[in-house]
Amino acid sequence: MKKRISTIIISLFFLAGLSLLLYPFVANQWNNYRQKQLISNYDEQIAQKEAAGEIDYKAEWNRAQDYNAALLPSILPDSFAKAAQGEGEAGYMACLNLTDNGMMGYVQIPKINIKLPIFHTTDEEVLKEAAGHLEGSSLPVGGENTHAVISAHRGLPSAALFTDLDKLEEGDYFLLYILDDVLCYQVDQIHVVKPDQTEDLAVEPGQDLVTLLTCTPYGVNSHRMLVRGHRTPYNGIEDEETPTSLIGTSLRTSYLLWVLVGLAVTGVFILFLYLHEKKRKQKLLSKEILETPDQTEDTQQTEESEDAEDSVDSEDSEDLEDSAEGQDGEDKE
Repeated sequence: MKKRISTIIISLFFLAGLSLLLYPFVANQWNNYRQKQLISNYDEQIAQKEAAGEIDYKAEWNRAQDYNAALLPSILPDSFAKAAQGEGEAGYMACLNLTDNGMMGYVQIPKINIKLPIFHTTDEEVLKEAAGHLEGSSLPVGGENTHAVISAHRGLPSAALFTDLDKLEEGDYFLLYILDDVLCYQVDQIHVVKPDQTEDLAVEPGQDLVTLLTCTPYGVNSHRMLVRGHRTPYNGIEDEETPTSLIGTSLRTSYLLWVLVGLAVTGVFILFLYLHEKKRKQKLLSKEILETPDQTEDTQQTEESEDAEDSVDSEDSEDLEDSAEGQDGEDKE
């Protein structure tokens, strides 16, 4: 009974460990699926509205550009802090919201193989599964005197998001799919700053800039990483994703690799326990074999003693019978 309970407990611990091991991989795969579905549904809805003649792209571009022109110079808040709701929120949400769900478009970073939906605001509900546009920065529609800020989390166990953003280098590209255009930006500056140091997010005269923002260092999140890019002509080549191996872009986001490593370690541990138990049983068996001859000898001696006693008893019985017969003969005489 005790052995059965021990087996059940060990099995439960194994299943719990396996669940913890699989969670990041399964959760990330689910989030990747969700992100692809959001982008696919967005493209499908846009195509349907285009076919129905419900979208006036010129009016949409003009509305977003007018919003950018009306932005007052200000110090932008930390995108991971909850920003105060401004009076212009209704106007902000009305821009780049063709599907009425807050999705502006999506960002693609070929070098680290990610494509994320971009939603209005950097509310926590948005950042759990997608990228958010920092309200107060320029809308990501390009043009001179604009600086849009796109923010996403890093290091979530359930989603990769901007986890590998530190792999970008100056000269790399990222793409924004907005309305009916693809805007291409080339990385020209990478800074790590404190959360309240937002000077690098300001508009620069005559420039068309976009900054990708996330937390750093990985797992600590005490600072902010700012990966800035300037507008460059889009030639349709950079949007091809770089093939990845089992290791992926980095070890941090190689969830399948870590699952395989974990299973391999578990397999080695189980093999060790099996061999250890097998060796223990062999030792017990050898000990029993060594003890068997002594036991056999004792048994034989016991049997011989019993046979001798039986023989003596038999002889005594015969003598008694002979004596009894002799006595009977004398009595008859």
